[in-house]
Amino acid sequence: MAGSFICLGGTLSYRYIWEPQLKVGMVVSWDLMVPRTAELVDVEATRQAIEQMRQSLPLQYRLDPQANRQSWQRLNQLLEVGDRLRSQGGKLPFFSPRVVSFETQKLLRRATDLVLEQTLARARFDARAASSARPDLANRDRATWELAQLIAQGEYLSFREALTRARATYSLARTALEQELPPGAKHLLDLTEAEWLQAKDSMREAMSDILAGGLVPGLPAQLRINRIQNHRLLAFNRDRRTLAEIILDRSLVPNLVPDPQATAKMVSDLERSISPRLVTLKAGTVLVKAGERIGKREFAFLDSLGLTERRLNLRAIALVYLGVAAGIGGFAWIVSRYQRWLRIKLHLGDLATIAIVVLALVATAVILSANFGLEVLAFVPMATASMVVGSFYGNRVAAIASLGLVFWLWLGLEITALTYMPLVVGSLTAALFTNRPPSRSQVALIGIVVGGVQAFTYLVLAAFTGNLLGIAVIYYGTGGLIAAVVALGAIPYLEQLSYHPTPIRLAELANLDRPLLRRLVTEAPGTFQHTLFVANLAEEGARALGADTMLVRTGTLYHDVGKTLKPEYFIENQMGQPNPHDALDDPWHSAAIIKDHVSGGIKLAQKYRLPQILQAFIPEHQGTITISYFYHRAQQKLAEVDEQDFRYPGPIPQSRETAIVMLADACEAALRSLGHDTSLTEAVEMVNRIFRQRWDDGQLLDSGLGLAELEQLAPVFIRVWRQHNHGRIKYPELARKLDPAGSALPIASPLKAA
Repeated sequence: MAGSFICLGGTLSYRYIWEPQLKVGMVVSWDLMVPRTAELVDVEATRQAIEQMRQSLPLQYRLDPQANRQSWQRLNQLLEVGDRLRSQGGKLPFFSPRVVSFETQKLLRRATDLVLEQTLARARFDARAASSARPDLANRDRATWELAQLIAQGEYLSFREALTRARATYSLARTALEQELPPGAKHLLDLTEAEWLQAKDSMREAMSDILAGGLVPGLPAQLRINRIQNHRLLAFNRDRRTLAEIILDRSLVPNLVPDPQATAKMVSDLERSISPRLVTLKAGTVLVKAGERIGKREFAFLDSLGLTERRLNLRAIALVYLGVAAGIGGFAWIVSRYQRWLRIKLHLGDLATIAIVVLALVATAVILSANFGLEVLAFVPMATASMVVGSFYGNRVAAIASLGLVFWLWLGLEITALTYMPLVVGSLTAALFTNRPPSRSQVALIGIVVGGVQAFTYLVLAAFTGNLLGIAVIYYGTGGLIAAVVALGAIPYLEQLSYHPTPIRLAELANLDRPLLRRLVTEAPGTFQHTLFVANLAEEGARALGADTMLVRTGTLYHDVGKTLKPEYFIENQMGQPNPHDALDDPWHSAAIIKDHVSGGIKLAQKYRLPQILQAFIPEHQGTITISYFYHRAQQKLAEVDEQDFRYPGPIPQSRETAIVMLADACEAALRSLGHDTSLTEAVEMVNRIFRQRWDDGQLLDSGLGLAELEQLAPVFIRVWRQHNHGRIKYPELARKLDPAGSALPIASPLKAA
């Protein structure tokens, strides 16, 4: 706490350590003159020169291999469509070109029925006048002349049969083409096979050349078409060129993506090349006249000349430290006074985690505002504090930490409401939605929500004040995404310090492929089955009481890992083998072995670097209860027996979660020993008896559980037992052996007797 107080106070009072008495925007009551001739850097002119240079620089791009693959995939798909349609349309020429020219065959195949009949009618009329000399006529007249020659020579019937077949297949292919390709691609069916192969090769070469040159996203459609149309590799024939242009336009995907690193490097290189703008101010020159405001440019000159009267503002620094002390004191009072409302008990590691997050964000805001101006505060990820704290401790603690951060930044920064309020609303929104999220994707989604809320808040305030700046909307929206990215990056490191892990970390530790759990499964399978049933009981109980279900389930999975050290000494792992306790015939030694599963479990948990909060489940699920079975065996051997020799070392449960696991662990053995024909009344009496025994023994004093919670918990355990209860043979003595602590022994009255 002391370190946080000193660091926070020092960071927030940074601007008061060497504070100028003359500030930007201040109205002066006397003329401010240059005391001596000096050559000074014109900071504002230099900044404007750099800004003009930035605006004139083109954005740098890099080639995207994925876009190239998509372009080639599209082209190949369209060429395959072309192959299929051409195959469906039939061969061209469909008749000997020595008899009927290729152009005439194309014309007659695609002509309408009316045009064909008119052409045939003219050909029949001209058949008598047909001569061997071919006139130089247009295609349609040439077709008439060639048909007239066929009729005159008696070869028309065979040609007509071939034409009918060709027109039928062409009609079907033309219909399919109109459905799959644009209208301009109709010439696809008029190419010979050699022309089509040549067209495909030229399209592939043009595609490769265009992609190598790069296509910028957002390029106007006309410029894109012009680039394709003017390509040197496309055919000169107009129809074939149009076909290639259509297919390429449909295939090409912009393959240039912005390269921020290259752009930033170019900007940085050019900024270094711009020399500072210098200005010579002569002695006696009036920088600011009386009654005028000090501008940014004038302030820079005054500061360079030492005329801003900088000095230490002790009063402001004292007020900052007072505000920091009030914030820390208020936070400490709330977390200690309202633990039950906060649903969590913070430890030293938790306080250190919160302090690091808050201090890091305060330092970021102060440094950015001091070096880049208050405008850059839109990028400060204030919501990160809410996301991180909420991921560890829930939205209530996050809201308190967020309010503290809001107060301290307001105290330490000279900031306008328009600049600050979007960040405040975004931070509180993040606190509201971040309640120990179970997945990283949920944190990322919260970042999107925060970005939208910040941008909307700025829009509303800017519209109300009339100071709307479009680019600032993007800044605030991006700030929410940055907050989520920073939070997701920071959480894994902070988990090494915090006492309470996030649900994401707990889910990772509950994976049965974790080394320690895998060891439990393979070396103590009976204990593992017992653990699963206890986990089911405890998880449902935690849900009913509003406790941390993920913590309870994960803690339960590890609560008996110490039994892997000597699994054969626990009856659930003996599986019909002789009980080694019978061979020992020493209750003190047997009790020591039973107790060792707690101390050994802690050592294993430390070896496998389990979080401390999970390690607590190992001793606290047994508390300081008596190992009743061996205690009674010892009493049969000696008249006087020290009960402490047969008690677990503790501590008793310090949280609701570990207390729930203690009760579930005690009930599991007793309930599992009951047969399927056991009545509900008997089961309820047994659970209440176990609860009463733990209550009377003082095991629940520090847990926060009261009789009301126990009354609520008992029916939940019974319900889970009934859901999992199957037919079993009832062994009356089994409960005594399974629960050496004596939970199943009828030594206490039912809970309701209280």
